[in-house]
Amino acid sequence: MRPTVVVPAHQAAATLGRCLASILSAGFAASDVVVVDDGSTDDTSAIAVRMGARLVRHDAPRRPAEARNAGVRASAAPLVVFVDADVAVHRDVRRRIIARFEAEPDLAALFGAYDTAPPAPAVVSRYRNLLHHFVHRRAEAEAETFWTGLGAVHRERFDALGGFDPAWDYLEDVEFGLRLRAAGGRIRLDPDIQGTHLKAWTLRSMLRTDLWGRAVPWTRLLRSRAARTGSLNTGREHQVAAAAVAVLALCLIAVPVWPWAGLGALAAAGLFWASNARFFAFLARLHGPGFALRAAPYHAAHYGAALAGYLYVRLLERPSDGEAARQGGRAAP
Repeated sequence: MRPTVVVPAHQAAATLGRCLASILSAGFAASDVVVVDDGSTDDTSAIAVRMGARLVRHDAPRRPAEARNAGVRASAAPLVVFVDADVAVHRDVRRRIIARFEAEPDLAALFGAYDTAPPAPAVVSRYRNLLHHFVHRRAEAEAETFWTGLGAVHRERFDALGGFDPAWDYLEDVEFGLRLRAAGGRIRLDPDIQGTHLKAWTLRSMLRTDLWGRAVPWTRLLRSRAARTGSLNTGREHQVAAAAVAVLALCLIAVPVWPWAGLGALAAAGLFWASNARFFAFLARLHGPGFALRAAPYHAAHYGAALAGYLYVRLLERPSDGEAARQGGRAAP
């Protein structure tokens, strides 16, 4: 089994070199790596060529779904591994992926997780990357969705479904995984297959991604019944946390005119902390209680964005709007 690695890249010069170096260190041959430069104006293409990868270049951005599909078309390998351009895979990734597919011949797809060592020093960056690791570490092994940050799929199953749907600007990998499961394919989450996420988050980029790139398309999937509530970070405890954040915000707004609302704010804050106790304990084990406390406002903002996206779709967007875009992310600015 000799897989091809597909790396979609847009304006990725800052991280692509480390990404490709890690892929080669994991035992993949340079000739088995396809970098799809999706309309970059920086040195993305030059870095790919310099490191020996095969290059597919788009003159203008076509978005991740189209870029990944183009990378797959450039290879005839029976197994395709997707790696984001801002992920540095661990040295054992190739061995673990091949071993898992060989041990489970009925497996259609497989994906891993970020590790616990994001290099960006800001609290928001460490928090956001560690949240992803925590969610994947606790999720069920038999998955209902797919993830292309670090995931692999049998080429035959990929082609049979027509690849990623380009109508999806966001969560195209999740939507593909749902179609794969509906077609009878098994998808496994193995959180021991890991990569380091090199992205440096800001509060603005986090909120934009959580709102338009996660909450809005997730809600469209839930509304169309393609996804079920409870998958990954849509479970009961997450719903409670989102409700607590909403109550907390309303109480804080009401305090100037009704001081007793402060008690409601305290109760909501306590409920929010309790519903996320395991996550905050995880952060405290890694970086101390102080870090967990500093991460809490970002976590509340994360839930606030998720709730805003849910309400946007449920209350303001007509179902026909979502259907016209095949429930994709076209509404995002």
